[in-house]
Amino acid sequence: AFDKKHKACLEHIAVDADAAFENAMIWRGDGGGRRARHCEAMAIFALGHMEEAAERLDTLAQSADAGTNLMRADFYAEAANFWLMADKPSQAYASTSAGLKLRADHIDLRIARARAYALQGRYDYAETDLTSALVYDPAHAAALRYRADARLEQGKLGSALTDIESSLAADPDSLETALLRGRIKEAVRKSEPATEPAEETKEPPSP
Repeated sequence: AFDKKHKACLEHIAVDADAAFENAMIWRGDGGGRRARHCEAMAIFALGHMEEAAERLDTLAQSADAGTNLMRADFYAEAANFWLMADKPSQAYASTSAGLKLRADHIDLRIARARAYALQGRYDYAETDLTSALVYDPAHAAALRYRADARLEQGKLGSALTDIESSLAADPDSLETALLRGRIKEAVRKSEPATEPAEETKEPPSP
């Protein structure tokens, strides 16, 4: 899906997002199609316009020339992540649900929808989506971490601890995972009943 010109356009964003956007518009005018429009959206995101970039990616995913169902689902996943960054969980939910109708096995879409649920406080729904994602990849570090978080929020401390340990085993260098493990362990510690001090045995008084 990524030809050389598309790759070069995306790489140019890191160097000069304004110029990359201008070049992508020219390329689109010259018949660049979905690749040019995708580069435009990514440049707009790099310029700080997250919502506009997300809207463009949603529109691209729905267009006649968006490509295969997997390509469309990928565009929806990118849109959803931009909506999440913009703190727009409802729009992220719409993007992910549309993408999952095309590819039910798209793990990134399931994770993004779970995150949208979590932002709305619907942690049980988030857990369900993440469990579905883990059916396709049981050792997916991010899915395990997000499910651990969702379970923590629901007070499922034992299963949350199991998930976070599995996530850390899959990605030992993740600082985010290590921090969440600390939160979960602290929650477990606080949930444990305090032990009563042993009563002192009193000697009977001397006669």
